[in-house]
Amino acid sequence: MIDEKIEHSNTGTFYWHYAWVIVVIIAGMQIVGTSIRMAFGVFIDPLQTQFGWSQGGIGFAYAICSVVSAVVSPWAGNMGDRFGAKKAMLFGTFVFLIGMLTTAFVQNLWQFWFTYGVILGIAQAIFLVPLIPAAMIWFRRHLGLAMGLIMASWGIGPALATPLVAFMIENFGWSAAFVYIGIVSTVIMLALVAVFKNRPADVNDEPYGTTEGDPPLSDKLPPAVLLEEFKGHMRKTAAYWNMSSIHFLGCVGHAVILIWIIPMATSQGLSAIDASLILTLFSAVSIATRLTTPILCERLGVRTVMTVFYILQGAPVLLLIFSSMDSVFIVFAISFGIGYGGETGGFPILNRKYFGHAPMGGAHGFQMLGAGIGMALGGWIGGPVFDIFGSYDAAFAISIIASFAGAVSIILLENPAKLIIPDWQKSEEEYEKTVGVIS
Repeated sequence: MIDEKIEHSNTGTFYWHYAWVIVVIIAGMQIVGTSIRMAFGVFIDPLQTQFGWSQGGIGFAYAICSVVSAVVSPWAGNMGDRFGAKKAMLFGTFVFLIGMLTTAFVQNLWQFWFTYGVILGIAQAIFLVPLIPAAMIWFRRHLGLAMGLIMASWGIGPALATPLVAFMIENFGWSAAFVYIGIVSTVIMLALVAVFKNRPADVNDEPYGTTEGDPPLSDKLPPAVLLEEFKGHMRKTAAYWNMSSIHFLGCVGHAVILIWIIPMATSQGLSAIDASLILTLFSAVSIATRLTTPILCERLGVRTVMTVFYILQGAPVLLLIFSSMDSVFIVFAISFGIGYGGETGGFPILNRKYFGHAPMGGAHGFQMLGAGIGMALGGWIGGPVFDIFGSYDAAFAISIIASFAGAVSIILLENPAKLIIPDWQKSEEEYEKTVGVIS
């Protein structure tokens, strides 16, 4: 399983460029925008106590949110390709605020399903899906370093947010927590959107890592006709479909843990805040592997690295099934955090290897469709399993099987040694010549 390495430029790995501002903005959007979903497990006990809803019913809201986000993701990715990520981020931020404020005042379970599940699910897709493709536009080389920094933010958000949300709920109530988080998060995201730029040409620059002799990349939004043509090219490849299914399996694997580790720990006598620290610990540990995985994928081979991390995500869950000691939570959190952090980091590198510099919004959106459905299944399954069996063991077994199945699927992917679709740069140049457009 040896993959061709991405060629490195003669420029330094790091130098000043507005691309790093874009990385910080995208990381900030992800930290702020995903924290409320990643901390969902903290809300389960308070909602059950106040309203008497079943864990399955509460968890179903998370499933709806993930499914809605999944269904909207391909459209959101195409929206980013067609109109630019900045407009998508702005629109999604306002939908996010509506979802947060309306969720704070629900009184019935169906209302919670609609406000948290539907409205916030739409918002998550619109302002998050275009972000990774937007970052890829800014990097010709050293994409692994950029993606590592962005992926690290996925661990920072839950690590910071989960104990903070638990503290706010304990001191102010869950309803006030949604209001405060919604308003503050919206202000932060609007500030980030204000300084975001869609592409290097917007600041009169070339993509990061460009060297003398590189053919120019487009400085404007892609032609709609060519964009549709390349979507067709992508859909004809096995990788396009397989990467979405691998996302699905990986997300089932960790969504079970993200949502149900806190109720499982509280059922064994831990307080909500102490239980939230388990999630904080493995999220914090995941930061290191989120940062390094894309870089390792560039250097050691994408499929090899991804396979190892999928296995490392699944194996530690065995501890939750076969050990009842409180101390196992610490061992589990550290070991699971390593695999969990590395599980998703190779996908942007695979996309670049398979599809080159073609606009990635549509392909990434379709992959997020698989991820969202996986998050929905994993985030929901623990509720009915507990309601039926009074234990989370069966849900944890599903988590293990999904992660291991994802590892097998990665091994079966095509060798990413060369592009599997036509070269976007050449096709765009030929298109512009045909229609008489001067670059």
